Amino acid sequence: MAEFKIGDTVQVTGDTMTGNVGTVTSYDEKREKYLVLISAVTQNYFTADELKLFTA
Repeated sequence: MAEFKIGDTVQVTGDTMTGNVGTVTSYDEKREKYLVLISAVTQNYFTADELKLFTA
């Protein structure tokens, strides 16, 4: 079950891209990973353990 929903603003806490803030754009149920748009040209897949909800 997905912990985040599409449109959530999240911060990356895993090794790759740590500290970056982006928006969840999709969830791959088969791989159990979230696609996060970091910038207009950068996106990556992360597990729930590598993300946390971002609050300003």
